[in-house]
Amino acid sequence: MTTTVTPAGRPARSGLENSRRVDLVKPSGTERTAVRTGAVVPRGTRRKKVAKRSQPPRSLIGRIKLLVQVILRRPGIAHLILAAKRFSERLGNQFAAAITYFTVLSLVPILMVIFAAAGFVLASRPDLLTQLQNQIAAQIPGGSSGVGPLIGKVLQSAVDNRTSVGIVGLVTALYSGIGWAGNIRAAVQAQWRPDFDDDQEILQASFIKNLIKNFTLLVSLGLALIVSLALSAAGVALSGKILGWLGLSDIAVLKPVFTAVPILIAVAADVIIFAWVYTALPPAGERATRRALLRGALMAAVGFEVLKFALTFFLPKVTNNATGSVFGPIIGLFFFFNLVGTVVLFVAAWIATSPGGTGDPDRKKPDSVDGAVPPPAVIVPESVSRPKAIGFVGVGTVLGLGLAARRRRR
Repeated sequence: MTTTVTPAGRPARSGLENSRRVDLVKPSGTERTAVRTGAVVPRGTRRKKVAKRSQPPRSLIGRIKLLVQVILRRPGIAHLILAAKRFSERLGNQFAAAITYFTVLSLVPILMVIFAAAGFVLASRPDLLTQLQNQIAAQIPGGSSGVGPLIGKVLQSAVDNRTSVGIVGLVTALYSGIGWAGNIRAAVQAQWRPDFDDDQEILQASFIKNLIKNFTLLVSLGLALIVSLALSAAGVALSGKILGWLGLSDIAVLKPVFTAVPILIAVAADVIIFAWVYTALPPAGERATRRALLRGALMAAVGFEVLKFALTFFLPKVTNNATGSVFGPIIGLFFFFNLVGTVVLFVAAWIATSPGGTGDPDRKKPDSVDGAVPPPAVIVPESVSRPKAIGFVGVGTVLGLGLAARRRRR
């Protein structure tokens, strides 16, 4: 056998020896070619490691756990979980309950204003007042004997005192409405600001400034709600008329389309309202990105319309019996206001935890700068006050005199 000497002075291995060395491990493509042809495989050639694929769990529980883990890792689901955690940690349910309380409290003076306005109408139309009294007496068992005349006297008294009732209701509605707007503003800012306890804009501002902001917010929200309700009512009213004008009212295919049009108009109006809410209520300097703002406003608008539909669908079914007719509307309004407040605050937490928001985990704090070197430590000597200095000198003098006297005795 001929031995080939390499430049380093070492004999080169034959093809048979290399093939034996290659066969010790799982051969790669290059090594399999070397074995067939007898070529020398360079010593620096690295073999590719074959990654072992993890076997999926065979049990049903293991597969369910794996599926849940995959779902929870999705960005949208992870964002919802982060928003729910922020909503819970920042007392979202408690703030929603407070909004419900102040909303119901504001309804009483609003009803007083409505009754006063109805009193002005009934004062000019005595026939309508008599008809209303008769209808109320007919709905109450035994109304014609004792309760009916009493209710008639109450209505007559409300009509006679319509001016005073209207003034008191208007002032009370204004006061409670400003408080309601301030509580909504405080609740949204609690979900929005970077720190829950610090940088509270409402506490730092003066009373007059907060009063003006809350009043502006109340008027703006009132106008926005009126516009939204007007658009919804107009969409419902015009959809049927348009079908009648075009002579298409008998076509069943077009009815679902024209039924969906008012809903879409109401959602569009709600998106504008909530976009304004999430722009005006957050703390100054903490605005959301346009994408997060629009997506959050759309979420709140869809949730609000779903709750409105649920209220109008379930409330008539609850008020069929006597007990439901008395307590059903009140309980339904409580649930509706609480759920609306929860939706508004949860969406605020969702926008705050969106990329670039105040609750984004990847957001850099303004105090932390990459690569910043801390300033050198400065040692400042503590200054000794005059009484301390006199005390130290006195103690030293006494000790010195004592040591001197002791030495003299020796």
